[in-house]
Amino acid sequence: MDTVRVDRRELLQFMNSGDKEANGHHTAITGFMGEPLAVGLILHYLRSQGKPAELVSWKVTPGTRKGSRLDAWIHDGEGTLYQTEIKMWAGNAIGGLRLKDGLTPEELLQRGQKQWLERVWSATEQAFHAPQVGKVLDVMTLPPSIHPERVEPLLCLWWLVAPDEKAGAWFTLPLREGQHPPFEQVHVFSLTRYLMELTEDILELEMPQLSERRNWLERLFPA
Repeated sequence: MDTVRVDRRELLQFMNSGDKEANGHHTAITGFMGEPLAVGLILHYLRSQGKPAELVSWKVTPGTRKGSRLDAWIHDGEGTLYQTEIKMWAGNAIGGLRLKDGLTPEELLQRGQKQWLERVWSATEQAFHAPQVGKVLDVMTLPPSIHPERVEPLLCLWWLVAPDEKAGAWFTLPLREGQHPPFEQVHVFSLTRYLMELTEDILELEMPQLSERRNWLERLFPA
């Protein structure tokens, strides 16, 4: 599949800084590129770990007409299939986390922990605050094309989040026994944290669906 060149620094600034010049464009642009970008970064991370990860399907349902839907099935190429929920909430969104330039690692950690505990995860309940996030723990019907060794939930957030100083961009939380069968743990991936950890200015990402969307724009608005 073709890759897309992504300016890492510009992306972080656009999504996190609250730049006034970008006001009015975040929702439209995030809707256009958000989920393909998230999947592209998940694949980039897993492949950096030596795993031949692939997107399996965009259709993640409980197998009924009603009920929760997630965003993507992603296979790590080594037996694990992730049922993935993506939230591309930017810094300018309500409850968002704006990050100005020059913050120290300690300041970033403090903001990431605050965002995690206040907006995402209840330490006392050992559960997600909001149903639109917690649905990542609902059991989904497997795609017919694959038979994984295990299925695990993955929550992908744009926000910088950190449960503690030891957590990286990708971290895993144990779940209370019997609370969300059959899952024993949930994975969380912070896209902002991951992009901040990288050193390349330009990333080459596989971004499924984005090429099709760009082709439609060219058809609708030919040069």
